[in-house]
Amino acid sequence: MLRNQVHRIIVGELETNCYLLWDRRDSALIIDPGAEGEKIEDEIISLALEPAAVILTHGHYDHIGAANFIAEAFSIPIFADEDEMEMLKNPEKNFSAFVGEPVVINANLLNRDVLKKLNIHLRLMKLPGHTRGSIGLLDEKFLICGDVVFAGGGIGRTDLPDANPYDLADSIEKILQLPDDIVIMPGHGGRSYIKKEREIWQQGVKMLREDLF
Repeated sequence: MLRNQVHRIIVGELETNCYLLWDRRDSALIIDPGAEGEKIEDEIISLALEPAAVILTHGHYDHIGAANFIAEAFSIPIFADEDEMEMLKNPEKNFSAFVGEPVVINANLLNRDVLKKLNIHLRLMKLPGHTRGSIGLLDEKFLICGDVVFAGGGIGRTDLPDANPYDLADSIEKILQLPDDIVIMPGHGGRSYIKKEREIWQQGVKMLREDLF
């Protein structure tokens, strides 16, 4: 079995991390194509990948802006968590109505069986808090986690529609229980490791609950 490979493309004004992930070149996933669809398309072609699906970690405009473009370019489906469907179909909730051309995503439901059928060996983690349907994709070496956590102790905003700070605290605790050497690949910024973030947080989740919420 080949190990999953990941290639990062930084796109859009908010410098969103779009990830290309594959263990076989004929079954690549395009994760969070947030903007600059042609740039992403060119990278896919240069790597000789054959995309199988677009997967969205959550529904904010900076993570979905080029999803329809990529899905149409390669004739592939879009997947997201069931709890994110309302946001994906509502440009006011996903904020695309306020920053440019409104984006409506008609996504399929993502679950473990879907990942298995796509021949990608990942564990699906439900990580609500930043949005109701935020997810992570866990490999034996890394976690792609959208805007749940960022390198250096950062967290996703909880003052937006469908956000819940208590759920976010639970999701952070779940992430920090992963093995030390798991690489955290967030939706913005650089990478980190579980061990490093756990050392930064230590009492952070408790403080988050008591002081910020």
